[in-house]
Amino acid sequence: MEKYNKEIHITKDTEEIDFHKTISEMMQYVNASNAIKNVQRGIEYVVQIPVKYKDALEKGEVFLNQNSKTGVLWPTLYKKLENGKREFVDNLPIKEEQMIHGDPFESLANSYHNICLQQQISDLAEKMEQTYRIVESIEHGQLDDRIGTLLAGRDQILRALSFESDERMTEISNGRSNLLVGQNQILQTFKRKVSDFSPVPDSSWKRFWLEFLHSGYLRGKDKAFDDIQEYYALYLQATQMVAVSYVICGHNPEAEKVFASAEDEMKSIDFEDLKTLRYIHEDDSELLYYHADEYIAIEREVCAEAAKKYDMISIEIRGDELLEVLKND
Repeated sequence: MEKYNKEIHITKDTEEIDFHKTISEMMQYVNASNAIKNVQRGIEYVVQIPVKYKDALEKGEVFLNQNSKTGVLWPTLYKKLENGKREFVDNLPIKEEQMIHGDPFESLANSYHNICLQQQISDLAEKMEQTYRIVESIEHGQLDDRIGTLLAGRDQILRALSFESDERMTEISNGRSNLLVGQNQILQTFKRKVSDFSPVPDSSWKRFWLEFLHSGYLRGKDKAFDDIQEYYALYLQATQMVAVSYVICGHNPEAEKVFASAEDEMKSIDFEDLKTLRYIHEDDSELLYYHADEYIAIEREVCAEAAKKYDMISIEIRGDELLEVLKND
């Protein structure tokens, strides 16, 4: 049986999808004459719809009532049991005329995938705005073009989401160019701040005298590190935004390269002076100067998962509603 990697799980509460409209449209494409006899009111059901029919049909690998060669399943109806498991009810073969005219399930999956990517861009944009405000306070309002270029690129990409296909690609590309410039400028500022950080003495006696002679010395070290962390956050968010801008354009290998390059940049930075903060904070094993490249690698995996297209649609629906849809359609 074919393994499915990524599933759209649709319920009444799924905000991005018109539930009843989607159910009605999907059920028009299947033959439910046998299954409808087994549907009971008051019972929860799950309709599972694999998305991968079109290519197999075009290659002649699978026919409407024959799937032994590929293991691809037709849409299938399951009953939800009290223990959380599912009990098979019936297959829902796709009507032949619908398959000839294209795969409507693939269209829904791709549409939902784009919605999720757009939401990811919007969420990132909001995080960048919040971090920018903190960085702005660090610089006491004296920000240079590095922030402006970064935010201009972000705003271009946000605007592009409402454009038509060709215009969208052009606008995203333009926004990405600004993002890349801003990302690199933020990186250079981050590197400078790390380099300028003077190490904390390993001697507790020296630390005591520095704090005695310069009241707030240790607090100042914490403040300097907090500032560095904010620039790291902004750099990471810019990296994510650049990568997702490639994904939404279908250029997944380029998104991979963006993260790979950012990881290499972090590996090239000398964090040894920052690590002397361990003399102030013993429990610092999770801080960025030990894991700067690893945290980028984590986001790389998140982005790679988001880039995968859906290959299964799973819809939860009560028997009453399912019967009404099946009988009407």
